[in-house]
Amino acid sequence: MPTATVAGHRTYELWDPMPDDVREGARRFAGVQALNELVGVLQYVEWLDRAPSHTRRQMLMAKIQDEVGHGHAVARVAEDLGMPREQIFLDYLEGRTKLHNIFHFSFATWEELGTGLLLTNSAAICQFQSLAKGVYLPYARALRKVEREESFHYQHALDLTHEIMTHGDAEQRRRVQEAFELWLPRILVYLGPPDTDTLHANRMWQVGLKPDSNDAVRQTWLNKIIPVFRKLGVQVDPALVRQAPSGEWEFAMPDWAEVKKLIANGGPSSQRRLDWVRDSLDRNARYRRALKGVA
Repeated sequence: MPTATVAGHRTYELWDPMPDDVREGARRFAGVQALNELVGVLQYVEWLDRAPSHTRRQMLMAKIQDEVGHGHAVARVAEDLGMPREQIFLDYLEGRTKLHNIFHFSFATWEELGTGLLLTNSAAICQFQSLAKGVYLPYARALRKVEREESFHYQHALDLTHEIMTHGDAEQRRRVQEAFELWLPRILVYLGPPDTDTLHANRMWQVGLKPDSNDAVRQTWLNKIIPVFRKLGVQVDPALVRQAPSGEWEFAMPDWAEVKKLIANGGPSSQRRLDWVRDSLDRNARYRRALKGVA
């Protein structure tokens, strides 16, 4: 039987009888996250041979190793619920699952990499902290492990951006400013469409897998990250994001129709990601068969 409750919901281990909505929802959440961890890491791999120093290359390699580990951790959760790891990639190639919007882009400069990572890692931490309050305990435990390691990635990105803003030249500081203005709207999208008014009708909220609205997580993130960038010396244009007297952050709402086109593999790096996954699966098919003992 379930052993505890979270916000009035019963919690579940893998071996517990559970509603189909909980099982399917947890499988889908973990599968989608595994896809984004394992394919999203290509954003950073592209910079391994362009890192400006051996130390920075080592730090980036450590991040890549962690991200791949995160992907396997949550893929195991999905696998235990009946979704084979290979199926995660096949669903992506065949259009049944989508990468998050941010992974359809690449970083054009080292300054953009640091700034984008600082925004992305901080948002991911807020998102994982929320989802870790969900009722499926194996997924919650995996998220808490991932979140702890994301805090190191956050510090890495903060150190990288601080180095540029403190010791870089005017051109480098300008690139950080431009990267902030480019990536902030993308992360606002990453955290999902507005759903405060519809949350109670969301089945994942009803069964306890989605504890907070996208809007609440977005506000938590903005409260944490905007002061960080201001302290770094980045100017926050009120036309981009501003804090109302109530304390709530206001921002220009993205065009969600355009976002939908983007995540349907309409981004500048979408095809490269698809090609990489397809080529990897094809190239390694014989080794996966051998591993399974299939002739």
